[in-house]
Amino acid sequence: MRSNSNARGIDVSHWQGVINWEQVRAEGHVFAFIKASEGKSVKDKKFIANVQGATMAGLLVGAYHFSRAASPTEVKAEVDHFLTVTAPLADSMKLPLVLDIETNEAGSRTNTVKTVRAWVDYFKQRTGIFPMIYTFPNFMDTSLDASLGDIKLWYAYYNEDRSPIDRGGWKEWEFLQYSSSGTVKGISGNVDMNEYKGSEAKLRAAYDDNKEIPPVPPVEVGPKLPQWKETGRQWLVDQLEISEDWKSTDTVDIGTLGTILARYANKFGK
Repeated sequence: MRSNSNARGIDVSHWQGVINWEQVRAEGHVFAFIKASEGKSVKDKKFIANVQGATMAGLLVGAYHFSRAASPTEVKAEVDHFLTVTAPLADSMKLPLVLDIETNEAGSRTNTVKTVRAWVDYFKQRTGIFPMIYTFPNFMDTSLDASLGDIKLWYAYYNEDRSPIDRGGWKEWEFLQYSSSGTVKGISGNVDMNEYKGSEAKLRAAYDDNKEIPPVPPVEVGPKLPQWKETGRQWLVDQLEISEDWKSTDTVDIGTLGTILARYANKFGK
């Protein structure tokens, strides 16, 4: 962490597997950015479970979309897809929705800038606000320009020996991703580490309607079973590999119930 006074957080996707969010919160992390979607049709399979788990543990949550748009004509489909994926959980997410732009499918700097500008402008047209942009120094230098400096920045900058250098028209960052190899209790393997530009109190003042810092929940031993339908459905998807196509409102026939019980017994009954 670069500043001990700044609020701590992480960002995750399905690559982190099943996360114990109570342990993440107990270790002092207060926010998380969670991958929602990619390109025109990909939905991160852990998005719902991660948003629900993080918010139930008391973290502030935002979501990001990994862009594959190669031209301004592809922007509308991506934005519409991102908003469709995030809409069911929009009330749970306090932090910005994010455009993750780090690959240059658009080719030249000129076309990349036009594509990113079209993306953020169409997002604003749909929502009334701009997204935040996630990117990194080399991409700023080679593919972006100063015309995007009016958009809030989530800055991937890993040089621990010096403070982040202003680039691409940005004079400050909102969030800083300072490592891709962090270790956090409750998560298997490496995870991206982040900080906000100020304290937890300032973060909540800026983004949390409640403005109160919730107590850190105790770490529970053993699996925590979900308490309501959608969380239960997602738990079954994550833990027992039930199809994502199964909806929380679907009727469960005797055959499906038998399959669920058999998979549960095989995995947890030993």
